[in-house]
Amino acid sequence: MIYHNNSMTNTYTPKPTTWTLFKNGKKTKQEQPDYTGSAMIELPDGTAVEYRLSAWKRNSKTGVQFMGGFIKPKEAQKSLLPEDGEHEEKSW
Repeated sequence: MIYHNNSMTNTYTPKPTTWTLFKNGKKTKQEQPDYTGSAMIELPDGTAVEYRLSAWKRNSKTGVQFMGGFIKPKEAQKSLLPEDGEHEEKSW
């Protein structure tokens, strides 16, 4: 497992059935994730698919801290965006 984390880059080589999150050193707006990372999911046929993770720190109504967010296929991330440029990812 090789990883490097700083405010400029997050490089991580995931292995099947693993995931990682890094603190988002580039966050400038509340709607941007607190953490970003990747996960490698092994499919039943043995192939592995990499996913991008976005997570936000939250507090429940009772004050319990938790994290929640989004999982998106890495290769489909850009193709899922509308071509008209009106896509804005909402914080979770």
